[in-house]
Amino acid sequence: MLFKLKNLIDKYGAAETARLLARCALQSAKAGLGPREGDRAAVDALLEEIRAGEYERLVLRRGSFGWHTPLFQRAQQLARAMSRRGCLVLYEASPAHEELRGAEKLGEGLWLVNLRARRLRREIENAAVGSGRPRWVMLASPEGAFKADLIKRYAAAGWGVIYDYIDAIRPEISGGGCVPRRTRALCEGAMKDRRVIVTTSSQALLDDARRRGRDALLVENGVDCAWFSSLGPCPEDARFRALLQKGKPILCYYGALASWLDYEALYSLAADGRFSLLLIGAKYDGSFDRELAGAENVVFLGPRPYETLKDYAGRCSVLLVPFRRGEVGDAASPVKLFEYMALGVPVVAGDTAECRRCQSVLIAADTGDYLRRVEEALALRSDEHYRKTEQAEACAADWLLRADVLCSALQEKEEERKNSR
Repeated sequence: MLFKLKNLIDKYGAAETARLLARCALQSAKAGLGPREGDRAAVDALLEEIRAGEYERLVLRRGSFGWHTPLFQRAQQLARAMSRRGCLVLYEASPAHEELRGAEKLGEGLWLVNLRARRLRREIENAAVGSGRPRWVMLASPEGAFKADLIKRYAAAGWGVIYDYIDAIRPEISGGGCVPRRTRALCEGAMKDRRVIVTTSSQALLDDARRRGRDALLVENGVDCAWFSSLGPCPEDARFRALLQKGKPILCYYGALASWLDYEALYSLAADGRFSLLLIGAKYDGSFDRELAGAENVVFLGPRPYETLKDYAGRCSVLLVPFRRGEVGDAASPVKLFEYMALGVPVVAGDTAECRRCQSVLIAADTGDYLRRVEEALALRSDEHYRKTEQAEACAADWLLRADVLCSALQEKEEERKNSR
């Protein structure tokens, strides 16, 4: 906890950290009070939709990774794709990212819900039971907000449980000096409980689950191909437009600025002088400020809305996934990797397991190899065969196809339960 606090102070300063923590505490307290009178209409509409049962199954996505985080990642994408495949998905709001007392409809079959209020949570769960439809609760690593007995509580109440194993259980991922006990206990509990369906986002995590004795399901990360297939207007962003006007090739990375990045490689690319290095995203820890802040030819824009990421990245020359090899890097299936490919821009990545699986990605064997690979990537920008290879890989990774894999597994389990009665 102290290490996390230090990270926040490193990123935002003491005063801003105090304001953030106070705001989160206030929003959490308000959420715990439940819906106000003005919130009841949305809550009643949600409960009516649950009770109607006009969906394949209900999926309650629990966790502290809010919908409106700076990074629109697997959690939100998979929830949205499952709703488009006939599921009713209820996504838990996080006081750190949402001020929600009741419920908010995000799309057809997709709701953001406040589960901090016990009475409201019981209303939602009871309505799910009363619907007669299959119901599932979905948890993900590296979640640290829940005790391991949450799995037992839902399973005992007749819910199916999905544990989505998406990152290595490591201190770097947890954002602290050690892995929180609840994070580790939840993972171990899910692996041991045979009632739980374990899904993984990468082959390395699938192998790890199997070493733990679990027959897990690989549900890889993906991309919303329809969204990334065309660019919108150039962002009204003075710093970005100034970068475009310089005329240098722009090497871009968007995502978390964290300790698993190869900052030495990024520094060397910027120091070469021929390129501009564009970084978009949130500082996950203090690594960026230690390793790259203030370097020449580096432009750090901070977070940008998911809806505009393609409009930045699609106008760059080469897109980077500079992950270092190791337990964290090899376990990671970067969502950005598939989004980059859908944009049709050449991709250079670190020598990690999931990046190596992609035919169109140029792999830098080590830190010193990035420059050579970037030069190769620049030469591929007008290569039609390369572009088609990239687009084919992206289309094969559409989130709707990933949702199909998971929904098929859930349907099979539902039929098994029905036949065993």
